[in-house]
Amino acid sequence: MRLMTLLPMAADGVGPSYTCLSLLSGMAASGLGGPCYVSRARDRPAGVAVLPTVPRILNLLPYRHVRGPAARVAERRYLSDLRRGDVAYLWPGASLAAFEAARALELPVVVDGINTRMAEARKILDAAYAAEGLAPAHGITDDRIRDEDEKLALTTHFFAPSPGVEAALATSPLAAGSVISCSYGFEPDRVGAKCGGAGRRTRPVFLFVGRSSIRKGTHQLLRAWERAGIEGELWIAGGMEPAVRTLCQPLLDRSDVRCLGFVTDVASLYSQADVFVLPSFEEGDPLVTLEAASRGLPVIASPMGAGRIGAETGCVAMVDPCDPDSIAMQLERFGRCPQLRDEWGARARKAAAGYNWRTVASGRAKALLSRLA
Repeated sequence: MRLMTLLPMAADGVGPSYTCLSLLSGMAASGLGGPCYVSRARDRPAGVAVLPTVPRILNLLPYRHVRGPAARVAERRYLSDLRRGDVAYLWPGASLAAFEAARALELPVVVDGINTRMAEARKILDAAYAAEGLAPAHGITDDRIRDEDEKLALTTHFFAPSPGVEAALATSPLAAGSVISCSYGFEPDRVGAKCGGAGRRTRPVFLFVGRSSIRKGTHQLLRAWERAGIEGELWIAGGMEPAVRTLCQPLLDRSDVRCLGFVTDVASLYSQADVFVLPSFEEGDPLVTLEAASRGLPVIASPMGAGRIGAETGCVAMVDPCDPDSIAMQLERFGRCPQLRDEWGARARKAAAGYNWRTVASGRAKALLSRLA
């Protein structure tokens, strides 16, 4: 049995491609493997045959110049190589035609829910934008929702990495019994070990990692930071949606708020921080939460930001992203008590031990093989 994976994007070691290849490497080690068809490959993990469309010599070109044609060629190669007896593992970007072709061969079609089903995500985000008097800027259209639901109707097995992703499937066209509860993971060597840099600071550092946006509740975090009134620093790493700047410019200009922009070495930020915060309105299973927990950082997050580890282990201090006061309360608690930070950090590190990529991928492989038997 071959696990045939279509990942029509650049395998550059970040985002969904990093998640996919990390899972494939761990699943291959558990006896479920096969080739992965991608547009471009810079990331080639152990145990995975990564088959790129773009020749290695063209990898230095900006990906935007080859994205569309390369993805289409990757899909054509993938479909030409599919055989009866294979398992079709289709990642975002795979066309509806790819789903139909796999089902025409009577193959199991496996999908990964990297984000909340779009029909539900739009409701959540529409409400978040409306609460700020803003027009929605999430880009979820009727056509995209219809396309996703048509694919779900053809899906036989759906990996749901968080309770939020699972709950959003309740009214979907997905067949009953198709959901496999699971999670994402972290790579210990990529995240590194807590080095104690934060311990040398006189003020605690609270860290947010991700695109600052309405979706991730950054505007609510900034309001909560002002209300908490603690002696500390708030570090915001990642790009920023213009709406957040429009709503919160005076808060972004505070002397105790640092906007770091895009950061490649996130591990160094974890090593300098004291607390991790992610008050998202919508997520899949955020890797940054798992990474921060594995570094022994206490985590303050919404249920969506907490993901599977928060729901299963209770190691996350929960907040309501609609209520800045609930976020401020947790910021104040952790900002004023080093002992509390140590206790929750130790709890997070212990919980994260069961969520490394090899462990979660092995669990996925066993669950899928059991369903296919």
